[in-house]
Amino acid sequence: MFVLSTISHIVEIAPNVLGEDFVPTLVGKINKQFANYVIPDVGLCITFYDFKKIGDSFILPGNASTHTPIIFRYVVFQPIINEIIEGIISQSNRDGLTLTLHFFNDIKVAPDKLPDVSKFDEKVQIWYWEYQNDDTVTQFYMDPGRRVRFKVVSVKYHSLEPGTSSDSTSAMTIEASMLDMGLGCVDWWDPAVSDEVKQEMNENEEQIES
Repeated sequence: MFVLSTISHIVEIAPNVLGEDFVPTLVGKINKQFANYVIPDVGLCITFYDFKKIGDSFILPGNASTHTPIIFRYVVFQPIINEIIEGIISQSNRDGLTLTLHFFNDIKVAPDKLPDVSKFDEKVQIWYWEYQNDDTVTQFYMDPGRRVRFKVVSVKYHSLEPGTSSDSTSAMTIEASMLDMGLGCVDWWDPAVSDEVKQEMNENEEQIES
């Protein structure tokens, strides 16, 4: 899920900060330019890791700033196809679920990728999994705030220039699935909380019936 990506770049440092510690200044400039920046087909840049090389600084004619060629490694969130990840439900509507990892918020689960059979409750605007065991049918609601386990189906990238936007959701979207056994709300599959979940589901059913 997280990888180290090697990046070559030239950092420009304004003359008014040349008296500050050089390396921390470089790191600050790198994070300002790359944090939350999506590199197409690589992933979402999270934070600086280390330098591989710091070249000799130079000054361009008519420009008092220094320019330093560098090679560095950056921590990148790189979702892998078929990878299983845990996240939080942030939104539920007829189009499906939106999930968040807190540092990345554009994870979509389409209705046909929800657990089979899933239905949308118009009254509360929440999806639920209708699980049938023998003659018993139980509705497991997928409320916002619940922790879920999902599989990465595809990752879509849209190119943005470094430093132009901190909105990573416009540059990368994960399409996810919760169809497979063991996916969906984590507490569905945890025996330690199964009784608590069943009680909560029964309470939800009573509220809906009323």
